Amino acid sequence: MNEVTTIENLPIDPMVSMIERVASDPNSDIEKLAKMLEMKERYDANQSKAAFDSAFAKASAEFPEIPLNGKNNHNGQSYALLKDIIRQTRPVLAKHGIALSFSTETDEHNVTVTAELSHEGGYTKRNSLPLPQDKGAGRNAVQAVGSSQTYGQRYTAQAILGLSLGEDTEDDGRASGPAPTAKRVQDPWTATILADLPESSTDRDKAQAITAAICSQWKRMKGLRQISNEWDRRAHLIAGDKGLEGKHPDLHETVVDAYELRRQEIEENAA
Repeated sequence: MNEVTTIENLPIDPMVSMIERVASDPNSDIEKLAKMLEMKERYDANQSKAAFDSAFAKASAEFPEIPLNGKNNHNGQSYALLKDIIRQTRPVLAKHGIALSFSTETDEHNVTVTAELSHEGGYTKRNSLPLPQDKGAGRNAVQAVGSSQTYGQRYTAQAILGLSLGEDTEDDGRASGPAPTAKRVQDPWTATILADLPESSTDRDKAQAITAAICSQWKRMKGLRQISNEWDRRAHLIAGDKGLEGKHPDLHETVVDAYELRRQEIEENAA
C-alpha cells in the first residue's frame, strides 16, 4: 500500500502531461506534436548531460594519485599503465554512477579504440583514437591488434578522464608491447576537452574551456614536483605567442594565479 502511494505521489513532468493532452486530442496538429516531442528529447538530453557533468566533476576531484609504473625505453620517462588507471579510478567513478568501458574496431591496417564514460542518467561521452596495427617483428596478426588496442585504451582512458600521467604525445608502450609508430598521437587531452563544445564555438570559447581544465588539473596535484611536471606538460597551451599568454592574456593570468595558489597550498600542507 505504501509503495502504491509513493508511486502515485511522484511529481508529474508538466511537459509530458502537455504532450499527452495534445496526443489524445483527435484534432491536434501532428506537426505541433512532433515539435513538442523533439523539444522533450532535447530537454532530456540536456538534463542527462548536466547530470553527467556534475557527477564527473565530483568524481574527478576524488581521483587518487596514479603511479607511473610504465617506463619509456626511448627517453626514460615514466607513464601510467592502463591497469593502474582503471584500478585507481573505477571505484571513484562507480561511486558517482559512472562506468568506463572500451570498444575496438579493426580493418586490414588500422585499429580504432573508443573509450566510453556512461552515466546512470543516460548520458555517454566517447573518445576515439585511430591507430595503425602494430605489425612489429615477430608478431602475428592477433598480437598486432592486441598491442595497438592496449596502447589505444591507455591513451583514450587518460584523455577522457582528463588525467595527465606521463607523456601526452608519444611513448613506446613497452609495458604492453612496442607502440605503433606510423601515426603520432597529437595531444588527446586537449582534443577531449574541446570535444563537447558546439561547432559554433569561437577561439575564445575554446580558450576558456582549456583554461578551466588546466585550473582543474592544478587542484588535483598533491606535490610540488607533480604540479611542476604538470606545468611543463601544459606549457605549450599556456605560454608563448601561440598559447594563452599571447592570445588571451587575461586567461593566462587566471591559469598562473591558480597555479601559484595551488603551489602555496601544497607548501602549507607540507609544513
